Amino acid sequence: MTSWFHQLDRAASPAEVVAVARDYLATWTPVEIGRLPRACRPGRMRVAEDIEEMHSCAVDAYRMTRASGDELTALQLLTSFLVRASLRLAKLRETDDAPAYDPAATNPPRLSKARDR
Repeated sequence: MTSWFHQLDRAASPAEVVAVARDYLATWTPVEIGRLPRACRPGRMRVAEDIEEMHSCAVDAYRMTRASGDELTALQLLTSFLVRASLRLAKLRETDDAPAYDPAATNPPRLSKARDR
């Protein structure tokens, strides 16, 4: 799992996160996927929103599960991966939303409004 987490951490774009998630899910056998709650079984992974939807489903299923043994382990593995993927997506969005600093600008962007008071 650690190498998958490392790949997520190195992903430079949402598309790369989706590619890592697609590759990770491709390593699951049909038997392993069958251990997951039916609603959380992976489908096509095309865009970042697919990860977010699976993440939400997995977290809800994990919170309400009464599973044990292999079923619980499968859900834990999926949930932990999807949490990490969702965190990476959020971090990438945060970076995209940050204002670019232009040293030539007369009024550089302010990082904290509290300091302006």
